[in-house]
Amino acid sequence: MRTPSLPLLAALLAALLAALLAPLTACRPADSQGTQQAAGPQEPAAQAETLAQGQGLLETIDPQDPARPRFHDFGELIYGDRLTWPVRFRNSGEGPLKILNAQAACGCTRLAGMTIHPNGGGPPREIRSFRGDVIATVPPGAELEVSIEVITAFTAPNQRKLALFRMTTDSDLEPYITLELGFLPTRPFMFAPTEARLLNTPTSHGGEARVKIIVDRKETLARILGVISSPEGLVVDLVTESFGGEFVWYVDVSVDPLSPLGVTRGDVVLRTTDRDGEGDEGRLKVPVIAQVVPDVVLAKPLITLGAVRSSEGALFESELNALVPGAKLKVLETRVESADPVPLEIVTTPIQPDADGRAAAWSVRITMLPGASPGFVSGNLVFVLDEPVGGVGPEGSSTELPVRLSGQVVEG
Repeated sequence: MRTPSLPLLAALLAALLAALLAPLTACRPADSQGTQQAAGPQEPAAQAETLAQGQGLLETIDPQDPARPRFHDFGELIYGDRLTWPVRFRNSGEGPLKILNAQAACGCTRLAGMTIHPNGGGPPREIRSFRGDVIATVPPGAELEVSIEVITAFTAPNQRKLALFRMTTDSDLEPYITLELGFLPTRPFMFAPTEARLLNTPTSHGGEARVKIIVDRKETLARILGVISSPEGLVVDLVTESFGGEFVWYVDVSVDPLSPLGVTRGDVVLRTTDRDGEGDEGRLKVPVIAQVVPDVVLAKPLITLGAVRSSEGALFESELNALVPGAKLKVLETRVESADPVPLEIVTTPIQPDADGRAAAWSVRITMLPGASPGFVSGNLVFVLDEPVGGVGPEGSSTELPVRLSGQVVEG
């Protein structure tokens, strides 16, 4: 068999290569002269034009800074102030634009409302509900106003804050829109702790709490002058001290002995100067919460057994505490007061008792035994003590402490 000559092999390879490249050449677009053009990516302007067909696009109207149209700087704000930023957009696309989601990235901002202003006039449409798959639909040429509320009290005072607010749209041109809000919440005073808390205050003893206040910004001359008002039933005293020209204030809040049981919430309002140390029109609020309770309480104020299977029973554990400093008690007995019998096994044990078996705290273990009849469990578990607990009886004092009991026994 004869071997093909080199020229013949070269000719065969050239023909094969031409056959393979022919389909690629045929697929290339031709210019106006009929010559083939090199295939390549579509131009960006052509891509945008293709995407814009039937798409919506939001453009910011009258931004604070045209170089950063979706950023607004509020500058310095008074800590505790609430204000609103109305951001205005225009749908400059060819089709409607749907807002699918709108939410803040942190708690210092929130969506307060949306308003759509139709193109060519007509009554605006306010949107107050922001639930569902589509929050709002903005027609072509219409304007959208987004109201974002800034809550300065939900951020750290005297620290620069950049808050983000994001919207998701159905537009391929810009599916995500991020708004930025910059502000500096200034407060001349700092609290330690942040509020006066008098929780679990025993009625026969009362209680007190102290809040320390210092000037948080060295460049301020603001001063606290006195107390304007305080929640009813609380005693408030303002103490002023100065060390080397630096002022420190103490707000002492107390609950008198034998105060009625219950919860008190409110603010101690203080009179202050302005930031330059002038006048007396400044106001400073110190939050207060006080809770007056009997002298002896169960750590879990309600005995809730929940849904209990009749064949399994249930277990509840807590602790009985004497709240008056230095006080000790003894649990003499317990009983259940209920319209229907409740099969409970109750064990009380003193924690670090003295020689007489009295202790400041007792562990409480309540077991509902299996076999209880299906139905609701309702009534009181009464702890009988050797000392009055204060404030729980008709005459304000009793050696019996009732605690509410609830649950439900189901079959199974």
